[in-house]
Parts: sequence; C-alpha cells; structure tokens
Amino acid sequence: MEISNINDLSNLIKEKEKVYTFRKLEQKDVKKIQQLMTKSFVYENQGFIILKVTEDDLNSELMFQFYDFMVQENLSYGAFHGDELVSACLTYDLSNNNNFNYQGPEPSKVMQEIQKFVDILLDKYADAKNIQKKEIAYLSHLATRADHFQQQLAVSCAYLSAEECRKLGFKQMITEAAHIGTQKSFSKIFKNFEKFKEIKELKGQPVDIVSLIGAFNTQQY
Repeated sequence: MEISNINDLSNLIKEKEKVYTFRKLEQKDVKKIQQLMTKSFVYENQGFIILKVTEDDLNSELMFQFYDFMVQENLSYGAFHGDELVSACLTYDLSNNNNFNYQGPEPSKVMQEIQKFVDILLDKYADAKNIQKKEIAYLSHLATRADHFQQQLAVSCAYLSAEECRKLGFKQMITEAAHIGTQKSFSKIFKNFEKFKEIKELKGQPVDIVSLIGAFNTQQY
C-alpha cells in the first residue's frame, strides 16, 4: 500500500490565502518571474555570488526562454500580493531537460559556468535520456522577494507544485539547494528525503550546497 510522503500543508496555504493569491504560473508571468529570480539569485544565492553572476547575466534572453520553457509544463506556482509576483517555484519534468532549445545570443561565460555547475549538482540525473516521463519532477528555481521574507511563501509555492506533481503521477522530486531557504522548504514538504550530492567548497570558498531527492509516496507494509 502506498502512502503520501508529503506533509499536509493545506492549513498553511489557507492561512496565507488571507493575504496572498496562489496560482499556477503562465507564460504571461515570465517577465515578472525573470525580475524576481534575478534579484534573488544575484543577491541571495551563495553559489551565484561566488561565481560573480550579475543582473545582466540573468536578465538575458537565455533565461527568459528558459523560464518560458518551464512554465509551459503547468507545474510551477507563484504567490501574488495584488498584481505583484512575490514568490515563485519553478518545476518541470526532468525527462524534458534535453528538450530546451535555446535560440539567441551566446550565453555569457558565467552562465556557461553555471550550467556546468548545475550538471555537477544533478550528478547522475544530469543526462535525461534515461529518465521516463513523469518519473522525476525537477524543482529548479525557488525564490521570494526580500520584502516578503519570513512569510513561508517559498515553502507554500513548492508545496503546491509538489502536490500537483504527486497528483499527476510523478514518482520523485529533486532539487539543488544553494540557499538554506530551499533546503528548509524541501524538508518541510517531504517527510523523508535523501541527499545525493554535496559541495563544500567553490572556488576556494566554503559553501553548503546540496542536491536532494524525495519520493512522493512510500510503501507501507
């Protein structure tokens, strides 16, 4: 018998809905997503800070197309305060990882370095050719606007995304966490999960960057 490996955070969502609106992210939201992710990753992500990623790197056509690619899978959720996107979780089917066909200017050297770093963090999951459809959901980006910190919005968006993936029949979810907030969100959502990759040093500086995987359901005997 299978039982859910996800904690029930529905009461948290109800509480937050008194102030915020949660919904699936759409293509019309991509520019707002890019603005949110750029600010968050440039100034809050320890890996990006060490690699000296700039706002120009993340405000690129490459990232715009990548965000657009992700939201088309209808697995990503955002929290809105009025019309403003203040938190977002971007998730997609990892089996489609090789299907992103970027067309535009060559990415900056820093962004090429970031991609190599992400592949290291994804470890054996970096090559998607052996991954089946709806096997692994990839929580790729998670961010909250600074003036809405401490509201549990990131974990709320990630929970909604995880629940959607579970309902659609996905088996597992993975993420790489270069920010303690992402690690905490994953641990609040999944009752049990594993660390499959860990990096303690980046360009000679100490870091705490981990890759995590959790099953949506577990067997009960």
